[in-house]
Amino acid sequence: MQKEEIEEKVTMMEELFQGLIGRIDVLEIGMADFLKAFMEQYRNVLESIAARVETANKRYDESKIQANIDELTKVVANMPKVITVRNTHHFGAWSKSLIICVVIAFVFSAGSVGTALYFNHQNNRLNSEAYNFWLVRALYPEVSKTIDGKLAEDPNAFIHHAEKAMVKQQAIIAAEAEAKQVEQQQKAAKQRLEKVKSGK
Repeated sequence: MQKEEIEEKVTMMEELFQGLIGRIDVLEIGMADFLKAFMEQYRNVLESIAARVETANKRYDESKIQANIDELTKVVANMPKVITVRNTHHFGAWSKSLIICVVIAFVFSAGSVGTALYFNHQNNRLNSEAYNFWLVRALYPEVSKTIDGKLAEDPNAFIHHAEKAMVKQQAIIAAEAEAKQVEQQQKAAKQRLEKVKSGK
């Protein structure tokens, strides 16, 4: 059984080789014909290129070219192997100190401007509160006398009590604003629901 399979495979290989040899013969014949046709077709072009190359070769004198190459070789041989590079800075030796001083001046200026803006904001707030208290003193003298009296008795406790009242007032205002917003949202949702129900 194995012998027959081997013989079959050998026979197939022989047939493949014979087919391949036939194709190679065709290629050899076809390639020769192609090269002959190519050479005939482009003979004039190749001859003109060869003539140009020959003309270009005659333009340059070999002795001059060799002399230039020798001169360049001498220049390269005379160059030092290590070329020292001098490190220079634009500002010289004091550049590091200058940069540090500029950074410190910038930080100091930024801090000064920030502090001035903070104090300006605090001053505006205190002016507003002073104006409000002046209005209370002018319009409600009894209330202002009571406040002055409480401040004279125990200023820390009164200020603490006032701060608590302000926090409570701000919380109430915030809650009212939130409730108003929720109410507006509910109103808008009802309007949308009515539009959907009416089919507009």
